Amino acid sequence: MTHESLVDDGWAETIELLGGEDLLTQSARETKAFLRPRGVRSASDLLRLTLAYCLGKVGMRGVVAWAAASGIADISDVALLGRLRNAGPWLQQLIGHLLKREDAGLAKGREQWSLAHALRLRA
Repeated sequence: MTHESLVDDGWAETIELLGGEDLLTQSARETKAFLRPRGVRSASDLLRLTLAYCLGKVGMRGVVAWAAASGIADISDVALLGRLRNAGPWLQQLIGHLLKREDAGLAKGREQWSLAHALRLRA
């Protein structure tokens, strides 16, 4: 993921990769990462802010300024820090979801490769 994918059409693809807006919101509420908007409109916006902080080199204040200028969030750096502190279990859940999907894809690929390999050996 690049910093550019946080601001262009790639962001919608990222949300879909993670299961869609509804699944993000549900998992954020279950893990108590996002209970009320208070400056951040949605769970996907919180994820975007989190990734912007992790990928960026501008610090917390820079992320808050970027979010305000982009219309993503209106939040102080201290409030964002609190949100990020509460997001750990949610991020772990999202990463676990991605790893399960990746593992399932790899297993499917191994099965397909094994079948194709077996057919070639027989011929």
